[in-house]
Amino acid sequence: MEYYCIMVQTGEEKVFREAALKALDAKIYSFERKLYTKRRGWFTAPLFSGYVFIEVPELTASIFENLKKISGFCRILRDNQNPVKITGNALEELKLFIRNGENWGISKVQFLPGQKILAVSGPLKGLEGNIVAVNKKKKQITVQSSLTFDGKKFDLLYEDVEVM
Repeated sequence: MEYYCIMVQTGEEKVFREAALKALDAKIYSFERKLYTKRRGWFTAPLFSGYVFIEVPELTASIFENLKKISGFCRILRDNQNPVKITGNALEELKLFIRNGENWGISKVQFLPGQKILAVSGPLKGLEGNIVAVNKKKKQITVQSSLTFDGKKFDLLYEDVEVM
C-alpha cells in the first residue's frame, strides 16, 4: 500500500473525505481531537487542519485525476507534479494514528522522574519521543508530527496517571 498526504480547503476535511470515499476505491483518513476551552466547552477539531491522508495500492493517473475533481482538493504533497509517498518514521506515525482511530479522546500519561513522559493509553500511546511541551495548567501536551514537511505541532488533552 502507498500513503499520501492531501491538502484540502481548511474546514472541508470531512466533506472532502466523504466525497473521496464515494469517488475512489481508496481509504481516506482525517483525524479529529477532543478539546476544551472555558469559552466553548468541549468540542472536536481537526488534528491536521487542511490535510487528509489517502491509502491506495498505487497512485495511478486515474486516481489522481479523480482526486483533482473532488471539491476542496488543493494539492497532493509535495506538489501535484511530484507526489511524495509517506515513508519511514512518518509512515509508522501515520499507521499508529490509523490504529488509534480517527476520533481522538484524551490520553492518560505518567510523569516519570526527570520529567520523562510516558503515554499509557489513548491516542498518544507510542508517541512519547514526539512530545515537545507540556502545559500542566491546561492539561495539554504539544506533539510534533513527522507527517508534514514542516513538522506540524498540535495540542492534545491528557489526564495524569499516578506513578505505581
